[in-house]
Amino acid sequence: MTLILKVFEAFKIVDFPTAYIMIFTGVWLLVLITAVAFIKPKKPDVYRILGAVPLIHFAVFYLFNYTKGYFQLGFSRYGWFLISAIIYALSGLIIARKAKKVRYLVITGVLNFAVFFMSVVYIMGISGYTRFTNYSHMNYENSMAAVIDEIEAHYILSDHKQIDYDALRAKYIPLAAEADRNGDEEAYAEAVMNLCYEFHDGHLSPYFLDNDLRSRVNDNMLGNDYGFSMIGTDSGNIVAILTDRESAAYALGIHDGTVITGWDGTDMDEAIRNVSCVTTGWPLTSFPTAENEDFVRPIFLAGKGGDTVNVRFIGDDGKETEVTLESTGSYFNRFMAAMEPVTGKRCNEFAYCEMLDDRCGYLCIPEEEYDTAGDIIAALNDDYPAIKELLISRIEQMKAQGMDRLIIDLRDNGGGLDVISAAIVSLFTTEEIRTYSGFIRDGDLVEADYWKWTVPADGRYSDIPVVVLVNAGTASAGDILTYDLSLCPNVTVMGITTSWGSAQGVAQTCLLSGGSIRLRYSIMATLDEERNIYIDGGPDRVSAIALDERIPFDMEAVNKIYMQGQDYELQYALEWIEKEE
Repeated sequence: MTLILKVFEAFKIVDFPTAYIMIFTGVWLLVLITAVAFIKPKKPDVYRILGAVPLIHFAVFYLFNYTKGYFQLGFSRYGWFLISAIIYALSGLIIARKAKKVRYLVITGVLNFAVFFMSVVYIMGISGYTRFTNYSHMNYENSMAAVIDEIEAHYILSDHKQIDYDALRAKYIPLAAEADRNGDEEAYAEAVMNLCYEFHDGHLSPYFLDNDLRSRVNDNMLGNDYGFSMIGTDSGNIVAILTDRESAAYALGIHDGTVITGWDGTDMDEAIRNVSCVTTGWPLTSFPTAENEDFVRPIFLAGKGGDTVNVRFIGDDGKETEVTLESTGSYFNRFMAAMEPVTGKRCNEFAYCEMLDDRCGYLCIPEEEYDTAGDIIAALNDDYPAIKELLISRIEQMKAQGMDRLIIDLRDNGGGLDVISAAIVSLFTTEEIRTYSGFIRDGDLVEADYWKWTVPADGRYSDIPVVVLVNAGTASAGDILTYDLSLCPNVTVMGITTSWGSAQGVAQTCLLSGGSIRLRYSIMATLDEERNIYIDGGPDRVSAIALDERIPFDMEAVNKIYMQGQDYELQYALEWIEKEE
């Protein structure tokens, strides 16, 4: 019963075209029932016409709602109702010829209910997009204006983040209009990316459906390669990393570890402060937490410049030197190599485990997804016993080998389902953890009536010291898992950076002009027990997730991570937990 009520409550946020086609498909069964009950059997053509109407209706509906430039998105959403229309058409032909019409009417009802159920599961579950809007037929200017209007009306964090929508309109609609005048798809795409960046919300992000466009835009926005990248240390120095030994930069004295003091005529502090960290690709579409963006700013800065760039640095002789470097091409590959230790994944197998030494176990959770069919059933039931059994089996296996402490690796955890996060946390918490959902109603954030979750307090491993390793790629449901684990007294959250910092429910996607870009955002709030926004920071961009132990990022860390390719964070966590009793 709760599941049905959840579906009905979520149905309130479904977009109008989807709601309309869903309602029409269901209501047409009542039309057929009425026809069978009141129309004389000697008028078979009536049944044929009634059966054909949904098929004709779908054709007209799809003509106005198909997704230009990305056929699959529209058809995967509305194709269920084409199946229903075909069932109706076949039923009309069969009922017209058969005396026992009720039998075939029942079969029609059962088949359509099955298809309708699958459409609900897909639209409100598997696809992750309860609400969908299609601006693919608009030009750049109109689609930009429409999407800003829509975000203002439905985005769940507008008040929390104090978004100035009038300022966004004034800035980005003219950019889109200029892209229209010039027929410049790349300029429009860059405007969309910069618009999304303004929200500092990892879930409010563009997804490129055209790989070639994404590649061109990435090259444009990330900039030029000058033979090295940069990173900042705890001491405040900006040092060169990933230096190409065959480059002019290396020949002129810039080596791994060289301190860079100026960039293109500007002191490093000012240059870094002014750089924006905008790119494509999950989870790098945004850095919601300010401290995480500050950490990666030097990496982004290393690509900023023209055909040449002036670089000031401290040479091997201790003297400050300035050189002019020429671009050697796209910065993309070096950028990705520099970012990988900050956001990179450490394993791909869910609940991978091993003993790191005689006493410390290792458990890796790369995402909150396990088995598609099982995930769906578990999400519907708000319980995932299979995950608990798997984790218990893996942990008991390590305990049998002498494990009495544990490192849980959530670095670059890509998120997924809260029900999996809850199953994991339940094993470590001795107190129930309750969260709630909220929706926008008449411009206000209102707690949902039926979308509520409780993490049960199993607590069988609450006595084991646990380190949870995170990085800037620990995202979404990974954020929730991190936060909930941090509430357990035996858990220490540790990392060079904190986690991503976005935990609201993504349920909206928009297909933008031409169908090359899909923009998604959150329209369901995740609320804590006091009904406050869970995790996401406000205008200050401070996440509710704080590190209990910050891993030092000094020159030793830079050397081990970038020069020697070691897993410095895991080494540090292991040494730290072995000192703790």
